[in-house]
Amino acid sequence: MANTYTKSDLVLVTGANGHVAQHVVDQLLALPAGPRVRATVRAAGTAATITQFYQDKPHAAGRLEVVVVPDIVVPGAFDEAVKGFCSHVASPLLIGAKDVANDLLKPAMQGTVGVLQSALTSPSVKAVVITSSFGAIFDPAHGWRPGHTYTAAEWNPITFEEAASPDLDLESYPVEWRHYITYCASKVVAERAAWLTLHLSCRASLPDEAGPHFTLSTVLPTYIGGPNVLPTKSESFSQALIRRTATDPTALPALDWPGWVDVRDVAKAHVNALVAPAAQGQRWIVSAGMASYEDIANIVRAHFPPLTPSSETQRINHYTIDATPALSALGIGQYISLETTVVDTLQGLVGKDGKIAGAA
Repeated sequence: MANTYTKSDLVLVTGANGHVAQHVVDQLLALPAGPRVRATVRAAGTAATITQFYQDKPHAAGRLEVVVVPDIVVPGAFDEAVKGFCSHVASPLLIGAKDVANDLLKPAMQGTVGVLQSALTSPSVKAVVITSSFGAIFDPAHGWRPGHTYTAAEWNPITFEEAASPDLDLESYPVEWRHYITYCASKVVAERAAWLTLHLSCRASLPDEAGPHFTLSTVLPTYIGGPNVLPTKSESFSQALIRRTATDPTALPALDWPGWVDVRDVAKAHVNALVAPAAQGQRWIVSAGMASYEDIANIVRAHFPPLTPSSETQRINHYTIDATPALSALGIGQYISLETTVVDTLQGLVGKDGKIAGAA
């Protein structure tokens, strides 16, 4: 895998205060003789937080620019920002949306397509990487599907029309995934729209043109654990699940998505996919392996004795995921262990008494 950023390169990272994007920005800035980074956020206060965090970091001097893009779904929102390379991480996370089409599906599609349309207007753009999700692969209608191995060649079959329909019958899906159906649909339609945009751009090219001047690849992580880079009290959905497992002695969260991966590996996949020739035009699952909340609880007990997570048993025969292609192609090498992910997620939350705020 070639990783050939230069000092003259510029990488746009959208949603830079998000869990994954924080690490994408940080890893790019940590590259010796690496690129400049243009990070987008939606609010001036968030921009100030990121700027202040890096102002005393020598490796970030003169290399980081934070730009406010208030609404990523506005046409042309990224026209001025996108140059060189683009890691599009920003996306709505809304579980249980009332107006699925307008509050979830359309914003996900418009934000993703908007980035690509902006990239098409900027001849300097070389590569775009978009954060998708394993939810765009997993077919919840098949349930736990023991014996099946999911690969990046598969798609969750749900369509925009099905997800947006008032007649969508969530009761027809296994109970474990009913509240995720429309969120998964948002990842499906956004990613499909990205590939379609690129395809239509190729078809629209004149006979003597080579088509789009940039490549596209997508990264599809499972549940993402791991620490934050920025000093923030906010938690990602997955971080909150780890906290809940660690602090609730009465019950474990219901098992739904057993795949886990460390945020630092997800970020590394984004950073390397932008410049790795093998990554171009491909979908990449990133997942360190399968785990139950019982497994996470056992790690908590071993490393944080004052905490008393539930001793509930949680074992289900389920599908597996093939995330091995990303190890070499995206330069991950070896996935960070679940133990390290859980410990590092909780480390910043534990007080001097060895407990986490809010724990029983």
